[in-house]
Amino acid sequence: MTLAVPDIATVAAVLAPDVSTAQPARSVNFIRIKPGRFEEFIVLQSAHLERIRGTVPGVVGGRMFVAPERSAVILVSAFETAEHAQRFRQDPRFVEHLERAASLIESTEAMPVELAYEIGVI
Repeated sequence: MTLAVPDIATVAAVLAPDVSTAQPARSVNFIRIKPGRFEEFIVLQSAHLERIRGTVPGVVGGRMFVAPERSAVILVSAFETAEHAQRFRQDPRFVEHLERAASLIESTEAMPVELAYEIGVI
């Protein structure tokens, strides 16, 4: 009986995660804005986006939806991996943004989500 020992490249390929099937890490944040502070919140949020645009590793994309009565927003964010999302949440620029926005926010609820289905482009 002969035992074949695979080379290091073969072992690495077998142990490597299958990135072709990896799902992005997504989160949904529901933010209720304090009465009379909506425009200020939008200005702050837009400034933060401009400050970090193109500088956050692993960002896949994001959307902000605004309630018609201008009292709440829903933020949907996607990152390549959960690690990218975690690094972003620890980014000093993001932490500082949360501190500045806190006085404008009545309540917030965040949760990680997985894609159940997708139709069209939003």
